[in-house]
Order: sequence, then C-alpha cells, then structure tokens
Amino acid sequence: MGLLPLSLSLGMATAAAVPAVPRQNQTIRWVDCHANVPQPMESVLNVTGTTFTGSLPSTLFCGEMDVPMDYTKPFESATNNITIGFAMNRPQTPSGLIIYHAGGPGLDAASQAWATALNLSSGAPFTGLEEFDFLAVNTRGIQFSNPLNCSFGVFFNNVSFAFPTSQDEYDQYQAAMTNFYTACTNNTTPQGIMAHIGTVENIQDWDSVRAALGYEKVSFAVVSYGTFVGMAYAGRFPDRVDRFVLDAVIPHGMPFQDMVTDQVAAENRLLLRADAFCLTDPTCPFHGQGNGSVVKAWDTLLAQAITAPLPALSCGAGTGCNTPVTPTDLRLGVSVLFRANPDFPQFNIALNASLHGDASLFAYEPLGDIRETIGAPLLCSDFKIDDADKTFAGFNNISINSQSSDPAGIVYSQMWQFVLMCAAWPFPVPDHTTLPTDLPLMWMTSDFDLNLPTELTTFAWGQAPNSTLVIRHGDDHTSILLAPPATRAQGIAQDFLRTGVMPSAFSDSEVTILSPGDTRGPIPGAYDVPTGAIAGDTSIVENIVAMTSASPSASPSSNSTEALRFRSALGLALAVGVAVA
Repeated sequence: MGLLPLSLSLGMATAAAVPAVPRQNQTIRWVDCHANVPQPMESVLNVTGTTFTGSLPSTLFCGEMDVPMDYTKPFESATNNITIGFAMNRPQTPSGLIIYHAGGPGLDAASQAWATALNLSSGAPFTGLEEFDFLAVNTRGIQFSNPLNCSFGVFFNNVSFAFPTSQDEYDQYQAAMTNFYTACTNNTTPQGIMAHIGTVENIQDWDSVRAALGYEKVSFAVVSYGTFVGMAYAGRFPDRVDRFVLDAVIPHGMPFQDMVTDQVAAENRLLLRADAFCLTDPTCPFHGQGNGSVVKAWDTLLAQAITAPLPALSCGAGTGCNTPVTPTDLRLGVSVLFRANPDFPQFNIALNASLHGDASLFAYEPLGDIRETIGAPLLCSDFKIDDADKTFAGFNNISINSQSSDPAGIVYSQMWQFVLMCAAWPFPVPDHTTLPTDLPLMWMTSDFDLNLPTELTTFAWGQAPNSTLVIRHGDDHTSILLAPPATRAQGIAQDFLRTGVMPSAFSDSEVTILSPGDTRGPIPGAYDVPTGAIAGDTSIVENIVAMTSASPSASPSSNSTEALRFRSALGLALAVGVAVA
C-alpha cells in the first residue's frame, strides 16, 4: 500500500519570514542565586523554603533579562515585555561561551549550570570545560522565564484511554486538549504570550543574552529538543556559530510520516534489544529459552489482550492506574519502558508477570501522560498540522502508513501522539523547511534511541555536508549526558567543545565517527551491539553497572510492583526530552 497523504512537519520560520525589527540591546540584571534555585536542585540542596541558606561557589551566577514578548514588534516595557532567566558557571577569565539546552521541550536547563558549578556528579558531562562561560537559559514558559499558568490533571479526567481508536474517542481527546490550551491561555500573563513561546522567540532570547555578555560567537551543547532550537539558531545567525554539538536530533523539514515510521521501527529494534539483554541475564524470566524468547512472549501477550483485556491486580479505583489492561495500554507501555533510558530487566519482568495474570506494570496511568503537561504548548508552538490531518482519519492513516516497520504490532509512537496534542493548538505555527548548512557541526546519535531514532539524526547530518556524525553503539536517549562507562561519545564532544578540532573518521565497538563526505551504513543488528553498562543500560531492578556479561546482580528492594509502576510513570511523563533524575 502506498503512503497516504500526511501534511505535518516541524515548523521553523526562515529569516525572511520574521519581520525585520531592529532589536534593542538589553542589559542583564544579576540576581542572588540563593533566592533563585532551579526546582530540580531544591531536593539536591535540601531547600525547605524559598531561599537556599548555604554557601555557593563564586563561579555560579544567576541573571535575568527583559526581552520583547513578540520580536516582530519593538520592545516596549509596558506592552511588549517579558523576563527570561538563566544560570551560569563563570570562570574569572573565560575562554569562550557555551550555551546549553536541556531538551524537553520544557526541561530545566539552569540546574545544569548549578551542577557544573557545584561539581556534582550530574555536572560531569561538562568536566574539562570549566574555562568557558557555561550559560543555561530556561526557555520561555518554565521557571524563571515567564512560566505558563496551566492547570494539570483536570481536563482529561473523563478520557481514560491513551490514544483514540474511534471517532468518538478522537473527539473526546480533542475537546480535552482544547480546554487545556484555553485555560493556559486565559490564566497566563501577559495576555498574548501563548502565541510567542516557540523556537522563533527562544533563539532570539539566546542571542540577546549573547550580545549582552559581549560575545561575537557562541558554542552550543544541546540535547534532544534542544537540537531543533540549536539548529534554528545556526540557521538564523550563522555568523555567530562557533562549536556546535547537537546530540539526539529532532530535524527540521523531515516528513512527519517518516519520523513516525522510524520511531515505530525503533520500538521494534528495542524489543529485540530486550531479547538480546535477556540472553546474558540469568535473572531474566526467559533466560535459557534461546534467541527470540522475549519477542515470542510479547506476541503471546498481545494476542491474549486482543482476545480479552488483561487483569491488573494493583490497579483500579484510587490507585492511579487503570484495569483491565487493553491492547492500547500494552502498546503504550512498550514505549514507556523503552523511552529515554530503556529498562530491559523491568520490561522482561513486566512481560512475565502479565503472562502469569497480573499486567499492572503495563497499566495506563492517565496522570502520567504527556498530553496535559507544559510540554504540550511548548512543543505545539513548533508543530504545524494541515487542516486535512486534524481528523481521526488523518491520525489513523499515520499508523497505517507505518505498519511496514512494525512486525511486533506495537502501533503506538510518541511522535504519533504529538499529532493528537497539536491538532487542537489554536495559534499560528511557522511553516516548515529543511535547514541545509555548510557549517562544520558535530551531530551525535545512538543506534537504539527511541525518543529520537537514529534515522532522524542521519537525515539532519545529510543536510550539512561539512559536518561530522558521531554514532554511539548502544541504547538510551542522548549520549553526552550518560554516566560511566558509556562515556566515549561524551569525551569526544568535550574535546571538540574545548579545542574546536573535529575528530577523524574512526570505528570500534563503542563508537563510529563519520567525516564529511562519508556515507552511513545500515543500523547494526540488535544482537550485534553489546548490551549492559557499556551500552548505557540502566535498571531499577538490577545493578547493571556492577554486572558482568554473565551475572547481573538483582536489587531485592526495588522489585515490587509499586516501585516498578513508579518508574513507568516517570517514563510516561517524558516528552521528547531527557529523563530527569
């Protein structure tokens, strides 16, 4: 069957599409970091009130700046003005400026500057770069940068399903999204801000801070959704570009149908990776049953659910999770357990428990869904959907068109869900376009990334003929943020940001580096790349860091259904971005 029409892509206004209004140079107001602690750092620092009372390093700076709400109009403090906030790690004599974007959209960036300044383990990805000004600007709509006032856990109370399978369910979903966006719009000040929270505005905010700091050029270290924003900055301000690392890429101008198809293919690859992990994991319930045992278990479980929904003994009224478990719930559950940092041991335990009468680990948790989160308006500011695709038929066609990459019948894709979330977005979105560039950028990807499959980074790299592609052979979403021993790609990025020297072409079992003009070969087979800590694998039920290829150690205190369901809820709450520890 040929591909059915689909007209949805990520939007990005070209420079010509944005009216040229002279930008007024703004000044930075330096503020007391003790009273401006990023929310993710509050628990780390044991902040009990609104202010941190301990000592802070002299290199940690916090600032804010007034910028136009709408850059197509002149700045005016009374009618066209919002405040953005950021944190920096600042050495006494910096060698340059590095901007960091945490992805999401909607993940806090400022906490990374704090972690770096405080020398926390979460600051390790930028070890060796302390000689640079490290700038982390929180994007519009979140803490410090005119946070949106949106109500969560309200509008989907009567929508118990993860994604619609009928016209009636589609209409319910769209009505709930519409009500969510309307409430956000009505409750957020200044009025009109909801139409100006996208990439077009964020890159100009970044450039305003750059100018205020006195830099002519800037380097970027951006992950996940941050790559979309980073590439937009390079397209709009190419003369400002110094050293750019774009890790786990969401590309400009890639047909959305292709992205959905690739993500479904990635889910199928990760099912095989779970099977490969099981082959060397004696604690896996299917260990010793040979190659394909996990895939067979999935096929059996899905067939059972299609015949009759599965019991979820830990779920029901007042538990936060639904029972019984439907095929829709199972399909979403695969994505939840494989998203960001896939937990193969947990997935295999969930399969086995479900086959033995308790599918609680696959049960849908409505309050954990990404649809009613701050990520929805931020994401949909950059997604454009034609009217013809804002229908149940158009939504369903995307799934039909991706069946060729879905032998396991998983169906669900987070990219697919974005169609549902953004179909109800009430504000104009920029037209989409590819952003070819001759700049020498560093692109990074991993073979088995689910959030942003490796094909997406390859597409973006193909638009940049003078760029280098670094492929990490392993699992997980992003590479520069991983913990040891899966840090080879992280070190390559650090070296480039520090020296400006691109690495030469190279390949071994951990990484492959492709130089400009090279051609990428096929994605390695799921059984051909080692699993375990070296591949970035982590788990809440096994100490994978300490495991050998033959003997992982179980974590007896974390193997309860309640603990495992908590991990599932965390995964479900993630959007495109990086997992928050």
